[in-house]
Amino acid sequence: MPTKKYISRKQIKDALELPDLTDSDHAIFLLLEGILAGLKINGWPQAELRTGPRIVSAQENYGLLGYNPEEITLGSEHTRWIDDHSLLRTQTTSQIPAALKAAATRREPGERILIAAPGITFRRDSRDRWHCAEPHQMDIWVLGDPDLSSRSELLRLVGEILAVAVPDMPWIYSDSPHHYTEGGIEVNLVTAEKPVEVLECGCIAQSLLQRLGIDTSEHGGLALGMGLDRLTMLRKGIPDIRLLRDPNPRVQAQMHDLKPWKAVSRLPCITRDISLAVTPGQSEEGLTEKMLIAAGERAPWIEEMFIKGRWSMDELPAQAIDRLGLLPGQENVLLRVVLRDCSRSITADEANDLYESIQYALHEGTPGGGYRMGLLNIEG
Repeated sequence: MPTKKYISRKQIKDALELPDLTDSDHAIFLLLEGILAGLKINGWPQAELRTGPRIVSAQENYGLLGYNPEEITLGSEHTRWIDDHSLLRTQTTSQIPAALKAAATRREPGERILIAAPGITFRRDSRDRWHCAEPHQMDIWVLGDPDLSSRSELLRLVGEILAVAVPDMPWIYSDSPHHYTEGGIEVNLVTAEKPVEVLECGCIAQSLLQRLGIDTSEHGGLALGMGLDRLTMLRKGIPDIRLLRDPNPRVQAQMHDLKPWKAVSRLPCITRDISLAVTPGQSEEGLTEKMLIAAGERAPWIEEMFIKGRWSMDELPAQAIDRLGLLPGQENVLLRVVLRDCSRSITADEANDLYESIQYALHEGTPGGGYRMGLLNIEG
């Protein structure tokens, strides 16, 4: 079993107080409302909405959905554990098993029941313009007779959702196995920059229905989960996921409709590389979380962070080992950290102070070791 790392009381408090944009006057809420209304117009059942607590049991979030307890998704790299048995939900799918069981007990032959579970979720994630640690999702599951479990019905559901959410945008799909579906696929929208994943889906796995005590000779259906942040960004043309929560009045004025995004002055970014001595094997997501904690209230300044390279001690010259303060058993990791505030320019002194805070928090070698590579570029 991967080692669990529990989050602090303050982190729990902050997570519980963070506004859920699926439950407010926000473009994300307007988009999900439009999707559910569009499905109803196209002959799908009226959605039964399911919301639930942000703190759920491991059984709800993983066990009932068929995850193996030893899988890495249960480790601290991706999950914010509260204690041994509870966590901040990583997916709105955690609301589905109980809803499916209830629906199966009352569904009549030939009837279809559509369950929609929107809400905020919590991850340890990478940091770039498409990723954040508190994404919004919506699960849509349709329970019906066994013949509903077909690729043709699945693609019809996907097509009708995307036609409402992002009209006229082309999309592609590829096979993507899931724990709780059969014939699973991943769906990407085709953009000028690159394909962007927006949802995953499949037919409800018979193994899941059996685990829930639902008769597979009488019931079948479709399971789909979508990323509401990305769909909203693509619908409006928003260039950075941080803008969805940015308090700048010029930004917030555009977050109450689904009209095209009007560019707010794109301020310069500051980019530096930071070379550190760390315990080997730490993931980009784990390092990102440490970085965001170290940044504190300045975390929204961080536009992107990624690992440029890793080197073991025996791959480095003695001079580099000494400069890094690399200790036996550690590795050298080179991070690129990009700063850009959506609302104002970051001064050189402010940037230096934040980079120093990040370096101090992440460096595990000899005190004073590790170094910044200097200002690499400032770009619009």
